[in-house]
Amino acid sequence: MYKKIKILVSNDDGVHAPGIAALTDALKPLGDIVVVAPDGPRSGASAQITSQVPLKLTKMREETGCTWYRSTGTPADCVKLALNLLYPDQKPDLIVSGINHGRNDGICVIYSGTIGAAMEGCIAGIPALAVSVNDHGDNAEMSYAAEYTPKVVRWMLRNPIPQHTLLSLNLPKSQPKRIEICPQAVGRFVNEFVESENARGQKVYWLSGKQVKTSNEPNTDWDLLEAGYATLTPIRIDMTDRSFLEELRKNPFNDLLSEEE
Repeated sequence: MYKKIKILVSNDDGVHAPGIAALTDALKPLGDIVVVAPDGPRSGASAQITSQVPLKLTKMREETGCTWYRSTGTPADCVKLALNLLYPDQKPDLIVSGINHGRNDGICVIYSGTIGAAMEGCIAGIPALAVSVNDHGDNAEMSYAAEYTPKVVRWMLRNPIPQHTLLSLNLPKSQPKRIEICPQAVGRFVNEFVESENARGQKVYWLSGKQVKTSNEPNTDWDLLEAGYATLTPIRIDMTDRSFLEELRKNPFNDLLSEEE
């Protein structure tokens, strides 16, 4: 038996997305849940925060073990609002973001609002998990993610997560072969835009494309997800390249800066 915990849930597909409903149902046996999610889709929001306009936070409903809120902000805004307004005295024990309609492996980590919400929890010193499924459809199969997520959460409750590190869980469209622990792939998107015309005959461009790897490292999250495995990847918010940092320190930059042009 596990002690009931306080879980904050968010996403980037919006509070009405099927993925977040599946996630809360999967987590209810583990604790008391507060959902704070955007009032509409915010895919690609990354860790964006809102500073130029005020935000709204609206309580939608309260049910056994779960209270729902929607916000006009981004996924990161949602987590910030929750931590400041709904948990003023005691932080939640865990933050879970998802279940995202679409994969968040490889370079998608940089753009993902799902990761951004989990990252905001990580910044606050709270264990955080992002969950995504390799299917963008509204009817994406969520049962495998709903099955794996509580297992990963139970592991997180028993094992300390390093400071400034979050976990990212990706599930394939069909039954996973098993779960694999693996690094993030290094890649980029290609064929990123599709040209079209608006009603006035003006050219417009729709974001599209696909992700490809740009490194030869084997068994990354991209490789294993493509092969039908569930992947679990630790992601750090410290992006410092520490090996190159030492190289930079060997160079006399102060001497260069003092040179006359």
